[in-house]
Amino acid sequence: MRMLARYELRTLIGQGSMGHVWQAWDTQLKRPAAIKIINPDRLTGPASEVSPEDIAARFRREAELGARFSHPGLPTLYDAQLDGSPKDLYMVWELIVGLDLAQILAREGGRLPVALALALGAQIADVLACTHEDPVIHRDLKPANIMITEAWKAKLLDFGVAAVFGTDHPRLTHPGQVLGTVAYMAPEQFGYGRIVPQTDLYALGCLLYEMLTGHPPFTGDHLTVMDGHRYRPPTPARELRPDIDPAINDLVMSMLVKDAAERPASARLIADQLAPYTLPDPSAAHPAPGTDEASAATTEPPAPQLPLKIRIVQAQALFDDGRFGDALPACNKLSAELTAAGDDHTHQATELRAKAAYCHMRLGNQRKALSEYETLAAELSQDRAPEDSLLLDVRSHLGLLQVDNNQAGAALATFADIYPLLVTHLGPNAPQTVEVRTALNRLNQLGGALPRQDPAPTSQATT
Repeated sequence: MRMLARYELRTLIGQGSMGHVWQAWDTQLKRPAAIKIINPDRLTGPASEVSPEDIAARFRREAELGARFSHPGLPTLYDAQLDGSPKDLYMVWELIVGLDLAQILAREGGRLPVALALALGAQIADVLACTHEDPVIHRDLKPANIMITEAWKAKLLDFGVAAVFGTDHPRLTHPGQVLGTVAYMAPEQFGYGRIVPQTDLYALGCLLYEMLTGHPPFTGDHLTVMDGHRYRPPTPARELRPDIDPAINDLVMSMLVKDAAERPASARLIADQLAPYTLPDPSAAHPAPGTDEASAATTEPPAPQLPLKIRIVQAQALFDDGRFGDALPACNKLSAELTAAGDDHTHQATELRAKAAYCHMRLGNQRKALSEYETLAAELSQDRAPEDSLLLDVRSHLGLLQVDNNQAGAALATFADIYPLLVTHLGPNAPQTVEVRTALNRLNQLGGALPRQDPAPTSQATT
């Protein structure tokens, strides 16, 4: 029996291009576990576009991300060895007993009963709502990465190619490198678009489509499938399965639109929209603990609200820690409270509004963030100097969002105004200056216009 530290490796249960997963036994705690190691062939085989060092970096990132979350739809990370050479690294995960969704679909003839498909979709959306608040984007949502237990509970696996949304984390990919599984990849994963939480929602749309109809939205060879994702609308799910509720059909198809900004705003919204279809009687749901009449009579009165200064510091701490899902409502509430308090608090209220806009951007709510930054830029320009630090920050993010929303002309105008100011007041090597310069140079290389999103000519679409 092969040993790895205190773990007995018993059966190889998963084998991918990057990692191997073993059913194992913890000899000290006397419990089963799943041990993930780097695929030995990737460390000794011929050179490829991904070096052993890059693979090890992704492996460490997966462990770091796995340790962040506690959710019933995610396995628990028990232990990890992340020091040493790539061949010495391993992760110890909770062992999930069941079948993956690909095996379930094969066993069920390709598609599932509507209620079961929607129940699983709601569970997966709930997991994504949790990870997106961090905000972590999975980037490889597919049937093989979703385990289904005997109780029909979905568990999302394998964050090996996941990304932390935003620009302040190191990138583990290279220009032109495509990560993911083609049948479930969003159009932006093939081109110039930014990878956002809505990228995972597109993949979830593909999964729901397959569970309901028996196949993904686009099939065929890789080029045909890529062409479909980028240019062709999928056949509405209800045309292939008429017993699908029209509202569900509309939801699934809204997740499959080409423009990420036009997809649903969040995974939480999707989970909430699927919930009524998966409960036998939503009105009969049990009330939350402490909300019934009996408990209300004995419940202590709520604690007095903390002073405003302390609540502002709490919101700042959430923001600084990257907990944007929690920071957003706190910033919104505080900015409204300060605005109502009068002119003496206007400056602080505006700073909190800017933080809320940034939270929207990091959570993938691109259209909302763009609108908020446009309003802030217009207001701040009226009474602040062009080199004001908050105004520069707001206009920098505005320009970057204009790029992401295919507003090339507006982005160029924004960058032309602020880039000299960034160089002068922050310096040419400041992170904000570098980010704006990179976006500006990209626009210059494209002739001042973003890549066309028009459908490809017929001759290209059918290659």
